[in-house]
Amino acid sequence: MKLLAIVCVSIGLSLALIDRDAENKSSFDPNNYENNDVLRRDVAVIGGGATGTYGVIKLKDAGKSVVLVEKAAILGGHEDTYFDPVTGISVDYGVQAYLNISVVRDFFARFDIPIIDYLFEGGTTVYADFKTGEVLLGFTQGFNFSLYAAQLDKYPDLAWSWTLPSPVPEDLLIPFRDFVIKYSLQSVAYSVYAFCAGVSNVLDQLTVNIFKWFDKAYLVGIAGGNVATARRDNGELFRKALVELGHNALVSSTVIAAQRPANGKVKLVVNTPTGTKLIIASQILITIPPLLKNMDPFDLNSHEYDLFSKWSYSAYYTTLINNTGFPNGYSYINAGANTLYHIPNLPAVYSINPTRIDGLFYGWYGSATELTQSEVQSDITAVVGRLTNNTQAHPGFPAFSSHTPCKLVVDADAIANGFYKELYALQGKRNTWYTGAALLSHNSAGLWNFTQALLPSIVAAV
Repeated sequence: MKLLAIVCVSIGLSLALIDRDAENKSSFDPNNYENNDVLRRDVAVIGGGATGTYGVIKLKDAGKSVVLVEKAAILGGHEDTYFDPVTGISVDYGVQAYLNISVVRDFFARFDIPIIDYLFEGGTTVYADFKTGEVLLGFTQGFNFSLYAAQLDKYPDLAWSWTLPSPVPEDLLIPFRDFVIKYSLQSVAYSVYAFCAGVSNVLDQLTVNIFKWFDKAYLVGIAGGNVATARRDNGELFRKALVELGHNALVSSTVIAAQRPANGKVKLVVNTPTGTKLIIASQILITIPPLLKNMDPFDLNSHEYDLFSKWSYSAYYTTLINNTGFPNGYSYINAGANTLYHIPNLPAVYSINPTRIDGLFYGWYGSATELTQSEVQSDITAVVGRLTNNTQAHPGFPAFSSHTPCKLVVDADAIANGFYKELYALQGKRNTWYTGAALLSHNSAGLWNFTQALLPSIVAAV
């Protein structure tokens, strides 16, 4: 009887595997779909954040048929915009500004959106230890980045790519805390941390990862080289793009399976609010973070799996806060009273800053690991209570957004052994192309420029 049971179980498992294999094959057969559920396109773009939206619109402008797959209900990714229900005033609480370069000016002009020089809503600045509420009266923040910029100048290719010298210089692979000491950057270490909001444990990060975030473009921007939309509504561009794409934008949708042959069309099975659809495309452009949990449905081979398994990442959250008890026009900046270079230990609130609406403040929060919305808001509530000396503080959060996964990184051994060279070598293989923050940086302007340079190769491959 025991032998019979084992045999029956084995047969059952075999039949289940056969059934599953047959189901997988059938899901890629266009004959199993209604005609309007089979989308045949030149290029499918995966991810409708800032980079994916740019890519799909530019491919459309190049005369290619396109389809965009985005898991959210709207486009724009981290370009978070909030509209005050009382005044109707818009507040951008995600991306704040864009580097003033031609690719930015041209893209906003493409949608008839005027831009202006960017001015941060500032005012009276208070540095305080958010863990205790102690105000740091003698603290001053250094902004002379000349020594830091001189080090960046040694690696000009990092501004627009992950192209590294071979062998990779030791300076790029040492922890930033050691780099600070080596090149006497103590006076700006706190400012580097502050401008690297979203990068966990700045002093422990490899120096190259700091350079890839706080880069020359960032230095130009904080020196006055940034622009913003004149209406202070970043979301306008993405709402207009969504309207223009129409049925070619599959929002609230995810890829659940894929076939990516070395030769031939790519097939993507996509869950959408109106049912399962099959995309058959000549090429695909992936703009989402290439983590295994995101890439698992894309029929990875062993080499791709190995590369994408090397990532780790930090967590970053943006929010709007009201009912704080803070006076209008005040900025509260987190600085550790007894930490190295006054850099706070994460998880922590980076800062709480005024918006252009009285009583409404920005809040930016970072962590080395993912947290729930409730955990982030509870910590911010406690910080507000300490800063106002009000244990009964009960701030509101009219808007909240997770930018997690934020900064994707790999370890020093992976970089030294050519990780980014191998990552870039994936371009075009299996009819698949890659762009997005993991391929360059978190600078929208830089990513649009990177994507623009990639598009001719994609168009030629169609």
